[in-house]
Amino acid sequence: MPAPDDRPPSAGGKSADAAPAPGGVARSSSSRPTPNLLIVLAAAFLVARVATGVFEAGHPPELPDLVPWQSIAEGERRGQQERRPVLYDFTADWCAPCRQMKREVFADRHVAATIVGLYVPVRVLDRTREEGRNPPDVAALQTRFHVTAFPTLVVMPAGGAEPLVLEGYPGRAQTIQWLSRSGVRGVVNFGVRGLPSVVDSSGMRRR
Repeated sequence: MPAPDDRPPSAGGKSADAAPAPGGVARSSSSRPTPNLLIVLAAAFLVARVATGVFEAGHPPELPDLVPWQSIAEGERRGQQERRPVLYDFTADWCAPCRQMKREVFADRHVAATIVGLYVPVRVLDRTREEGRNPPDVAALQTRFHVTAFPTLVVMPAGGAEPLVLEGYPGRAQTIQWLSRSGVRGVVNFGVRGLPSVVDSSGMRRR
């Protein structure tokens, strides 16, 4: 005859050797994620951050242009009336160096204040790619100043001296230096003739 089982029953009157729950799956008492799962989640987060950083490096955020650009007619009227040099910004929406110059130069409030103090700023937007041709006033200015690349900055000194031209975007520091130097020359209006009037920084060609 088998010996009686002297072990006490478990809570609820069930034996310690009770069968597992229906389905045959024993439940674990711990709900913490395993170390392998944590490693996978951390790796996925790192990959996402690297991808985001690469995208942001190639697509820097657009900053507002702080220069109060005038229309061609209004800017030239003010330049003649106030006897101040006019700064023409020849640009295009598709031009990557133009957007970089806007972000690094024209979005700086100190540079914007300097431009306003030295010039009457006029923006000349090329629309050839979008519309097939430019408005007559834009086309006339491009022909007058021989603009073939973007961006191109042109300073027309007060009094009609020789214009000063910066073709392309040489970088923030050089552009600011050129703007300051050209502004002073445009106002003083002497010693301009005979100086190199065009600085070529390899801008984007129109054609």
